[in-house]
Amino acid sequence: MPATKVTVRSFARAESDLMFSRLAAGVGLGAWNHSRGLKSLDDQPIIRQNRDTLYSSAVIDVREDVTLTLPDTAGRYISAFVVSQDHYGPLLLRDAGPHVLTRDAIGTDYAVILVRILVDPNDAIDVLEVNRLQDAIVLEGGGVGAFPLPEYDEASQAETRDALRTLGRGVATYDHAFGTPAEVDPVMHLLGTAGGWGGLPEYEATYISIDEGLPVADYRLRLEDVPVDAFWSVSLYNAAGYFEQNTLGVNSINSLTAVADDDGGVTIHFGADPVGHSNALPIMPGWNYTLRLYRPQQSVLDGSWVPPRPEPIPTDER
Repeated sequence: MPATKVTVRSFARAESDLMFSRLAAGVGLGAWNHSRGLKSLDDQPIIRQNRDTLYSSAVIDVREDVTLTLPDTAGRYISAFVVSQDHYGPLLLRDAGPHVLTRDAIGTDYAVILVRILVDPNDAIDVLEVNRLQDAIVLEGGGVGAFPLPEYDEASQAETRDALRTLGRGVATYDHAFGTPAEVDPVMHLLGTAGGWGGLPEYEATYISIDEGLPVADYRLRLEDVPVDAFWSVSLYNAAGYFEQNTLGVNSINSLTAVADDDGGVTIHFGADPVGHSNALPIMPGWNYTLRLYRPQQSVLDGSWVPPRPEPIPTDER
């Protein structure tokens, strides 16, 4: 039987099935795949990942009910986003305790649970605490064996993905790209599937993508009084949307790890070789970044808060 050709009409299902197969590889259905620390940059199965949280994922068969139990994190950020095969997010769970996941609620036979827990990767004790919380996430049911990946035509899937990413260039925010069918805009849903698969709805995490086509030079970004109830982060990507190796070994800065200025604000420095600066992010041709605002306040959601943009650093200040 020939492979199924992928078009914009079938892209969300094909791309989600591909991601499910990657996330289930090596563990199968109904089993957790925990990231115990920040993953190697050689292992980036999903575009535009963050390095602010440790991920736990499980691909599940929901033709029979599945029970997910979340631990009490004592105020630490945690979210469990349930994503369907059509890349809708019918369930966003935060509360400790058991949650029953049903086929009726999710809408497809299979789903993935994406759990994010805030971590300070530079603090070994904090990493161990997050690992303890990961071990306290309990899954009952969810199937066994491998995820049944249909045979899609790889060439047409890649062509469709590339076309959608090209269409999405210059889109600053991904509002209405992720969430339930009633919450998303059809066009933004497609762009989000291609350019930020597995992303959270804007009321949980607002994603502001900055790709101004700036050449490699020295820039600074000043952040102060960022209106979030959880935390913020800045993640630096290459032109394809992935992290790259660099001399500092740093790809993101967040409100937990940033070095604050004297007035409490934060200045992030971008440059080809920004050694000697605090909060430094090395850049490359095609560089771009995403400002993530976790549990944003109303001023973010209604657009009255305008995010700052990077500005060139004068030669005499470098």
